Amino acid sequence: MRKLLPVISIGYSIALLVSCLITVKGVIEMPNNNDKVIHAAAYFVFTCLWFYTFFTTFKKSKPQAIKITVIFSIAFGIIIEILQEVTTQTRQADYKDVIANVIGTLLAVLLINLITNLKVKNN
Repeated sequence: MRKLLPVISIGYSIALLVSCLITVKGVIEMPNNNDKVIHAAAYFVFTCLWFYTFFTTFKKSKPQAIKITVIFSIAFGIIIEILQEVTTQTRQADYKDVIANVIGTLLAVLLINLITNLKVKNN
């Protein structure tokens, strides 16, 4: 699994990038920023995958893996928003999307800390 984790993380990242940049016809508009929940969930998964990739595959310490992952996740989200503004006709950058991405990232870090702290206490 450890060798497969980077492939899964890269694949998820590519899928996230593509899904944020493609034009989808016939998409139903979501009222009241409901898409922000999807953003938060997507970056929650993104953060969990990359944390465990850095932590287990690349043998980074927990604090290092969290720091690298948070910086990477936030930068990735900002870059996607810029690309949406610059490279697409149907999408635009939205600071609320970035905030939702950061919330998903921080929730993932909270869960990671809870899980890893519980493992330490149980050992």
